Amino acid sequence: MKIQKATKKDLRALFALESLVFLNEPFALSKASFSYHIKQNILFTLWEDDVLAGYILWLKRKNYHRLYSLAVHPHFQGNSFASKLLEYSFEKLKDKKLFSLEVRASNEKAISLYEKHSFTCKKILKGFYPDEDGLLFVRNSKR
Repeated sequence: MKIQKATKKDLRALFALESLVFLNEPFALSKASFSYHIKQNILFTLWEDDVLAGYILWLKRKNYHRLYSLAVHPHFQGNSFASKLLEYSFEKLKDKKLFSLEVRASNEKAISLYEKHSFTCKKILKGFYPDEDGLLFVRNSKR
């Protein structure tokens, strides 16, 4: 397993993973979106045996980072790769004091993952997604 910062050469693999994991999701990222985020934000990839097994995308804000997207290939789910991506991120982004994210209210697996990593639900976001509410989670970094 290898985690590293994404580069342009990862675009095809990122888009393929996105298309697989977020099939029919209105917020799925395009190749152009990945290209933009590689340049402007923080995108880490997790590789297992030369296969893109997952990624995590953080949007840079003035005083914090916002988790925008996290995906793990279905073949690799259950191997703690999402946790490894979060832990790697917290280490690399330790200069920021706060992390935030939004998640579908029905996504129990994601909610459990975020709570395991010290995120706390701060607010219900009515109608955040086209078909359901979202939850705003926040995590203070441990210093």
